Amino acid sequence: MTRPDDDSISAATRALADATAALTRMIGAQAREVVPEVGEALAAGLREASRGLAEASEGVARKSGTARAEERRRERADRTRADLLDAAARVIAAQGYEGASVGDIAADAGYTKGALYAHFGSKHEVMMALARERLGYDVEDPELDLPGLTDDGVDVAVLTAFLTETGHDPALLLSLEFLLYGLRNPAAGDELAALHLASFDLLAEQVARVRVGREDGGADEVTERDRDVALGVISVLNFAALTARLTGSSAMSPAAAARAIARLVEG
Repeated sequence: MTRPDDDSISAATRALADATAALTRMIGAQAREVVPEVGEALAAGLREASRGLAEASEGVARKSGTARAEERRRERADRTRADLLDAAARVIAAQGYEGASVGDIAADAGYTKGALYAHFGSKHEVMMALARERLGYDVEDPELDLPGLTDDGVDVAVLTAFLTETGHDPALLLSLEFLLYGLRNPAAGDELAALHLASFDLLAEQVARVRVGREDGGADEVTERDRDVALGVISVLNFAALTARLTGSSAMSPAAAARAIARLVEG
C-alpha cells in the first residue's frame, strides 16, 4: 500500500525546489552587481540545487503513482480470484467436480475462461485452491470450534441449530467432493489428507478440552479416547447432514445428530 507521506514528501520537495529557484533569481541578480564572478557561481549552484530538487519531486510523484497503480492491480486480481473461488464452490457443489466445467465456473462468476486461466492453470488448481481455502484452518481461531461443545458438556439446542443451518447450506456437498477428489486423484491425495487430518486434530483437541472441563482436571493432552470420540463426532456430522437432507427422517435429523454427539462426548 502507498505510504501516506509520499504525497506530502513530493509536495514539500516541489515547494523547496520553487523556493530555491526564486532565491536563485534574487541572490543572483544582487550578487552580480557586487561581484559578478561570485554572483554567477552562486546562481549556478542554486540552479543546480533547484533542478535536483525538482527531479526528486517528480521521482517521488512517479513512485507514489506507481505504488497506487500496483495496489489497485493487486486488489482487482484478489477480487477476481475470490469471485472465481466462490463460483467454483457453488458450481462444484451443485454439479460435482467431474460435471463442473471451467466455462461453468467462469460464467457463474461473471468472467471469461481466459480470466480463470490467468489465475489458475487448470480445473485441478481451482479445486485445490478451494480445498486450501475451505479446509486450511488457522488453529488459533476460536470460531472453528464446533458450536455447542462447552466445558460443561454439549449444549444440544445450540448444536442442533448449527446442524440445521449446515444442512441447508448449498455448499454441503462440497466437503464430500473434496473427499472423493482425494480418493480418485492420488496426486492430490496427500495434500487433501493433510488438510482433513488438521481439521480432525482440531476437533480432537476440542473434545479433550470438554473432557478436562467435565472431569475438573485430568490429562490435558489429547488421549486415544478423545480421538475415538472425535472420529465418532465427525462421522455423525458428515453422515447425518447428508442423510437428513436426503431422507427428511426424524431419526437422522439435526436434533437426533446433536443428541448422538452429546452421548459420544459426555460418555
